[in-house]
Amino acid sequence: MGIKMSAQVLILNNQELESVLDMPSSIDALYQGLKAYARGDAARRPRIDIFAPTSRAEEFACFSSMEGIIRGGYYAIRLKPDVISWPVVDGVKRRVTYCVEPGLYGGLILLFSTENAALVAIMNDGFIQHMRVGATAALGARYLSRSDAAVVGMIGSGGMARSLALGFSAVRKLRRVKAYSPNAERLSGYCREMSEKSDVEVVPVKSAREAAQGSDIVASCTNSMSPVLEGRWLEPGMYVANVTRRELDEEVPRRITLVGYLAFGGDPLKLGGFSDANFEIRTNALAYVAGRPEERDCIPATREDGMILPNARWSPCVDWRTEKAIGRQSDGDIALLAELAGSNLHGLASSGIQGIQFAAVAGRAYELALERGLGTRMDLRGFLQDIPT
Repeated sequence: MGIKMSAQVLILNNQELESVLDMPSSIDALYQGLKAYARGDAARRPRIDIFAPTSRAEEFACFSSMEGIIRGGYYAIRLKPDVISWPVVDGVKRRVTYCVEPGLYGGLILLFSTENAALVAIMNDGFIQHMRVGATAALGARYLSRSDAAVVGMIGSGGMARSLALGFSAVRKLRRVKAYSPNAERLSGYCREMSEKSDVEVVPVKSAREAAQGSDIVASCTNSMSPVLEGRWLEPGMYVANVTRRELDEEVPRRITLVGYLAFGGDPLKLGGFSDANFEIRTNALAYVAGRPEERDCIPATREDGMILPNARWSPCVDWRTEKAIGRQSDGDIALLAELAGSNLHGLASSGIQGIQFAAVAGRAYELALERGLGTRMDLRGFLQDIPT
């Protein structure tokens, strides 16, 4: 099929994407993408990071990518260029990133049609990134939180804390969100904004412990490199949603009694004879790292065996053949979703479903933006060539 001369590529920024894509649409798009994955009509290549030291001590250039494809829909590749470091802030080691200069970020999503391989959109990744994680946590809440869950304990006040709160409120009739952040100004702004957006009472509390205790859903959404959620705070009936493994102390995995999973990719692939001197497990992901040994040691390493959950039973969240919910079977379980970063089946961000998330959610956002006539249009011919590659 030939490319029409009028074919165009849509350039979409975060503000345009936010104006068309809401949380219910994101949840539905991800649900449909996971259903396609379950029947064999979708695939993903997991996240891989590649690092090189900059000219500044203990800062690295880090380029992350992940991709997914859905039959009859879209192929998406998410590219994330960062300068990254791990400074100690107020006694806590944190992950800090920027692109070009502090306060700016450069992530992109390239979206292609699976019918003719045409590039259809180039997007900022920031808003989609938050929505795809919020939608995943929301599906976890749909299947793993108690049906009467009404109180959320939120640790964090950034973008992920916003999207997770919206996700939970989309699948449960929430009464209250208790939020904690060490940054009082950001916490105040978060509570004010989320009270308006979610139509739920969002109140500040004085500690992470106060946020967690007495809650039905507990979420940790921080950039901390050390634990912010302690296992001794967990109570029977809770659903725990974390953004990174590092946010959980060593007691949390021992308290989990149910791990639900939305997708199961089978046993991990083992390549006999594979050897690559640059390949490592760093910052919770598959990584290739340049630099001298002492420079490479600045990048936090992750245990390759992932999270050990000695007291948990594993259960699918849903039977995708019938779309029948499974998930939580007991009100007393303390539940965790496998697909959230760092707690997935094999313990690494690189074993997750990010590619499916981006193909599904970015694809839905593109269609909505196209209907609304949003974005900047560029001629597709500028992205094509007549030299085979």
